[in-house]
Amino acid sequence: MAGAQPGVHALQLKPVCVSDSLKKGTKFVKWDDDSAIVTPIILRTDPQGFFFYWTDQNKETELLDLSLVKDARCGKHAKAPKDPKLRELLDVGNIGRLEHRMITVVYGPDLVNISHLNLVAFQEEVAKEWTNEVFSLATNLLAQNMSRDAFLEKAYTKLKLQVTPEGRIPLKNIYRLFSADRKRVETALEACSLPSSRVDKADDAANTGESCGKAPKHFNLHFNKQNKMIALACYSSIVRCFGVGKM
Repeated sequence: MAGAQPGVHALQLKPVCVSDSLKKGTKFVKWDDDSAIVTPIILRTDPQGFFFYWTDQNKETELLDLSLVKDARCGKHAKAPKDPKLRELLDVGNIGRLEHRMITVVYGPDLVNISHLNLVAFQEEVAKEWTNEVFSLATNLLAQNMSRDAFLEKAYTKLKLQVTPEGRIPLKNIYRLFSADRKRVETALEACSLPSSRVDKADDAANTGESCGKAPKHFNLHFNKQNKMIALACYSSIVRCFGVGKM
């Protein structure tokens, strides 16, 4: 046919767009079948749509890589608690039917080795909105085929989300991010004039604001706009030492 076009032209590649409600965060209740404990959390997504992360009452943050999400279900398709006591705890408040407020996020490295994140929203509309938004972010084709620069920004975002209560990035998180060669990580940190576990730079770091205390286990995350660019450039040097593909 003369008017036919290849499928690539018909396919609409939409850029990642995170709604304000996901960035701002919403209160949920997290539960697990293995225990009868429910945990109130605040659920958020970073502005770039890389991670799904939550903070509990103890201010501890956990995150889930959205690229690992296989499905997001709500309502009758979500996982329901089997324990009557657990169900009673989740149904406190009686704001709408419990079945309509439940969310199950299925995630894992493949379709066989999967885990479930079980949540309960306080409103049915919130459960539907989060389910649709999370599924849309997880299945975005551009997010699944990111550029090298996007992978760099994703790694930097992951470090920023896993900070201490003082707003500092633990060195152990950098070592975990690049676990293939610890010596190269230490060398890269030293080249960026950042504290490392191999060389004690506590005094110099304290003077420059990169760390505090005698044990140089963290470097400061509080930057103004100009210093944030410098910090990102330093982190780029770390990444270049052993490649984004090894993250």
